[in-house]
Amino acid sequence: MKNIFIHNTFFRALAPIFFGILAYLLILLTNNDLSQLGSTFMNQEVYVCIGLTYLLSEILRVNVIVIGRFFQTDPRSQLLAQVFGGLFLSVVVISGVISLYFEWAYKFSITESQLIIFNAIYGVASLLYNLLYFSNIYVHKQNERLMEKEQVKADVLASELVQFKNEVNPELLYESLEMLITLVHRDVEESEDYIDRLSSVYRYILSHRKVELSTLQQEIKAARNITHLLNYRFNDQISFTVNIPDGHQDLPIVPGTLPNLLEMITRSTIVNKFKPLVIELQLEAGDGYLVVQHQLNDRLGKKSFMNNAFSTIQKTYSFYSDKPVVCVKAYDFSYIKIPLLEQAEETLELSS
Repeated sequence: MKNIFIHNTFFRALAPIFFGILAYLLILLTNNDLSQLGSTFMNQEVYVCIGLTYLLSEILRVNVIVIGRFFQTDPRSQLLAQVFGGLFLSVVVISGVISLYFEWAYKFSITESQLIIFNAIYGVASLLYNLLYFSNIYVHKQNERLMEKEQVKADVLASELVQFKNEVNPELLYESLEMLITLVHRDVEESEDYIDRLSSVYRYILSHRKVELSTLQQEIKAARNITHLLNYRFNDQISFTVNIPDGHQDLPIVPGTLPNLLEMITRSTIVNKFKPLVIELQLEAGDGYLVVQHQLNDRLGKKSFMNNAFSTIQKTYSFYSDKPVVCVKAYDFSYIKIPLLEQAEETLELSS
């Protein structure tokens, strides 16, 4: 809260001067003694009032800091404690200091009516001090909320841009077009089948851009199409097997999960005729996970790609499930575990 104005050096130095002069004028006005203004405006009483204001403002500032530490999570109690505490300190400090001043300067005690006037004026000053403080706090919190909203909008926009880039997947598109150019000159029928697969992949991507959840059946179909396209590059050395019991085909899943995982695994794994890539999809219903399993054979220099893609999937699933997306490596195998979104089934059915 260093940005709160009561902690500002200029406010602490200048505000008491203006209010001290104002307090002096109010005292003269209360005593019907404004006729003396011309001759006494700059006498020592003005300095006394300014000094009292400096002293009270610093004490109120300390009061704000101390009470703020005790009532950080309870604004209402902080408000009450700060207001009544400020009034109490104002009465004690002003009564004590002004009484000592009268004893020292005039050699007699201050009258009760004069003491009431001083306490009333500086009591109002205490209330104004706290009013300005809480109004500043309110404006500060409003600005923080607005900044948080703007930050959320910026994060959402950045996330949408990253998601759009991942969905369009330019690397896969360029590779597919290069392969298609080769196939057109070699086998027309095969090139037509390749075009059908490629269009199915991007039709699925584009049709699910604004859909929160898809079904496992649709994801498996999209994953098979991606596998088919990738096999043209890797000479049919990639296989994708599904071991999912019947009755679980309509499980909800975030669109693009399986196709992105398969491509991520393929691009980060050495694939050749000596080491074909076998990717298996299983269901661990007891643990509440879908498991994508493959044998480890990591490519060099692809760890950053793998980590970035995996982090994107983790971040996406954090919005839908308390369970994390985890990757476990054991016995030369990698197991990527995706939480089941069983609670979202109702939402999916309603939206369909």
